[in-house]
Amino acid sequence: EDTITRMAGVGAVATDEQFASILDYLAKNLAPQTTAKVNVNAAAAAELVGGLGLTQKDAEAIVSYRAKNGNFKSLDELKKVPGIDLQKLDASASLVTF
Repeated sequence: EDTITRMAGVGAVATDEQFASILDYLAKNLAPQTTAKVNVNAAAAAELVGGLGLTQKDAEAIVSYRAKNGNFKSLDELKKVPGIDLQKLDASASLVTF
């Protein structure tokens, strides 16, 4: 997200959808590969994409759901987010922390 902000600050022009695509690309391809745990109650969407391998859409759904319903207490609660890819979430379950 910081990279996108800097890009816009130096004159990059794009729609919100285009910036979201750029962010998704950066998170997937340039984020450091790590086995560090990701706190789903504090992480921004980009951190969820980079750290858990989720899509930008799934990550944004988690952040939005969290903002409306409060923090998650368990993986089962996290799985209640409508429309997210449960297989990807299960694949990265060992990296999720609350």
